[in-house]
Order: sequence, then structure tokens, then C-alpha cells
Amino acid sequence: MAFSGGPAVVIMVRMRTSCVVVGAGAAGLETSRLLADAGVEHVVLERNGVADTWAHQRWDSFRLNTPGWMNATLGTVEPTSFCYRDQVVQLLTDRAASLPVHTNTPVVDLDHDGSQFVVRTPDEAIRAETVVLANGLQNVAKQPAQSNQVARRLFQIHTRDYRSPAQLPDGAVLVIGSAQSGCQIAEDLAGAGRRVYLSTSRVGRYPWLYRGREFLGWLVDCGFWDQRPEDLPSPADTRLANPLVGSGGRSLDLRILAGLGVTLLGRFEVADGERVTFAGSLVDHVAYADSVASRLKALADAFIAGQGIDAPEAEHDPHTAVEPADATEFDLAAADVTSVIWCTGFSGDLSWVRLPILDGDGRPRHEGCASPVPGLWYVGFPWLTRRRSGILHGFPVDAAGVVDGVTRQLSSAGR
Repeated sequence: MAFSGGPAVVIMVRMRTSCVVVGAGAAGLETSRLLADAGVEHVVLERNGVADTWAHQRWDSFRLNTPGWMNATLGTVEPTSFCYRDQVVQLLTDRAASLPVHTNTPVVDLDHDGSQFVVRTPDEAIRAETVVLANGLQNVAKQPAQSNQVARRLFQIHTRDYRSPAQLPDGAVLVIGSAQSGCQIAEDLAGAGRRVYLSTSRVGRYPWLYRGREFLGWLVDCGFWDQRPEDLPSPADTRLANPLVGSGGRSLDLRILAGLGVTLLGRFEVADGERVTFAGSLVDHVAYADSVASRLKALADAFIAGQGIDAPEAEHDPHTAVEPADATEFDLAAADVTSVIWCTGFSGDLSWVRLPILDGDGRPRHEGCASPVPGLWYVGFPWLTRRRSGILHGFPVDAAGVVDGVTRQLSSAGR
């Protein structure tokens, strides 16, 4: 059966291989390593350089919020270490050195001719029995159209382009979005002595330490990161941001940021030049974060009790007494705001895939890591098999399952 999304195109095929992996980030390199171990002939095609998203979509002080023992896909790292941006890039570059990675080789078209996949780059077409998409869904900046309604005098950038406080003009900074990137950037700016206003959103949180150990350790042990999409109350929950925790082994939440001098505001709603209106939702955002923390602590408590673990009693949360006030309107000029940073997330671009893999919302359809097209898999996308599918901790498990599927398909085809 042929899968085709457009008119037939005559392509000069110059190369054949058993598998093409698209993307040389952590997920793609993990998949390549396992394919190599399994003896599968393959190539990895990367549109820019190895670990390009890590190198060019992270700020200078960026540091992982997961310890080394959760990041085996980076290679050999100290179990208690928290890698900085440049360390992550170097570790992935080192991993790529022994793998068949082709950099500066974007895939411009992926189709199927009825017998094999045809993967086209600007210079050649590659025929392959199987394909793994590991190019991620977090590399296209999402910036609200209303950013055009903010006063033109303001310096505006997206998370993707933020590097350090030094790149911003003097004056206060409005950070819009309080998920992981927004809160870390607000902290980075406050640490540099900048006046920071943070427009918040509904994001959970959890403490770094709880009952005598890293809370992440409890979450791993109790199965939180192994939750499947069908385990959640609603399919929409797969689109929620992961709960907030600080980088480098620290707690971070809205109240901690307030203690650092960051002014908390509600959810950005509309702008009109120098005037910005926020929904009266800040108190709700803080309460929501607290409720997520309480639910996660309850998971850990139940696991500790069920396993009969001798753990210390739960610590008092020192931040619960702070109650910020809501503000619905804000005058940028009066507050001396000269910069706006849009921490409004990322999406992905799969427009070059000429196969029926997307749903009505433009999101990849899948069953586990498998796409609807036989022989085409995903690795590194959120919620493929479980909650951890979209983070470093989950790449090795999903990649192993995909490589098993690739080898079985090649074996059944006599390859």
C-alpha cells in the first residue's frame, strides 16, 4: 500500500539503508546507539548540528533539573551531577562521534512509494525500510499574536532567544509564562539584580527534598513517571506542563520567586500599547501549584507506607504562608519595563512528512511509539508510552522499544 500526501515526484535515489533516524539530539542519538548495538545499518540526519536545540534554545546559565542518575542517555555522568547547557552539548557531541550522524542535512520530504520510505534531503534521496522521527516537538517558538499589540519601543524576545540579562536594555523586565523556563529565567534575571514582573499560569510544583531524599527519587519509585496516558483522569492532562522544580537540585516556585523580589501578576490576557491586562487568576495559580504538590506528596507518602520504608516525617512547607495579591492592569511605562520575554512554549514542525500521521489538531497520531504508518516510529515526543517519554529519563526505554520493533520488521522482511 502506498502512502502519499501529494503528486508524484521523480527522485534520484542515491543511497539505501535499513533505517533513517531524523534528529541528532538526545533521543536520536540514543536510538542510533541502540541500532548500532543491534547491528542495524542506519543513518542519522540532522538539519543543523548535533544537539542543536540544546545549544541554541537554552540560556547561558541553563542547568538540568534532573540529576545524573536520571540522564543515562547523555552517557557517563556523575549520578548526583546537574549538567549545564554546554556540558549537555559536549556530552551529546561525544556520543555522536562514533555514530553515523550527518549534520547540516535537513529532511525536506518524507514519503512512501509503496515498498519503502523515501527520505529526501536537499542533495539526495534515501530509500529505507524503516524511519524513526526523533526531531522533537519543542523546536518552533510559540508566541501569541498579541505580542504585536505591545508598545513598539519594547525589546521583545522568546525563550528561544534569551541568553542572559546582559542582552537586555536597562530597565525592568516582564516575563510572560511561569512554567519551567519562565520561572528559571525570572530567577536568572532577579539574581542579576533586575526588576522582574512575572505573568503566571497554572503549573504544578513539588519540593526538591522530601522525607529524607530527593523528591524526584520518590516520584520515580512510586511510578509517577511511568504513568500512561490512559492512567490520567482526562486525555487533556497530557498537555499540562510538568510540575515545576528548580535546576541544579533546588526547590523553585512562585513564592520563592516573590521572596527574591519578583512581582507576581496574573495570566497575560491582552495588551494595548503600554497597557497590559491580566486575568485575576494569580491566587488560583498559587493554589493550583500547592494542590499539585499536595497530591504528589500523597503519592510519595502512600508508596513509603506501602513499602514499609523507614523515612523521616514530612517536612513543613515554609512557603505556604505567603499570599500574593492580584493585579488586573499594568502600565509598562510607569513600571519602567523595557523588555518582554515570551516564555510561551514550543511546538514542532512535521509539515515535511507526506504521510497520514497527524490528527485534526496537527498532533502526531500514535500507539505507543508507533505511528499509523507501519515502519515509522517516534522517539522523544511527549507522552508516547508514559509521562517520561518526553524527558531524558524516558528516552532509553522508548528507544529500546522502537529498536526492537525495527529489528523485528527488518527480520520479517529478510533483512
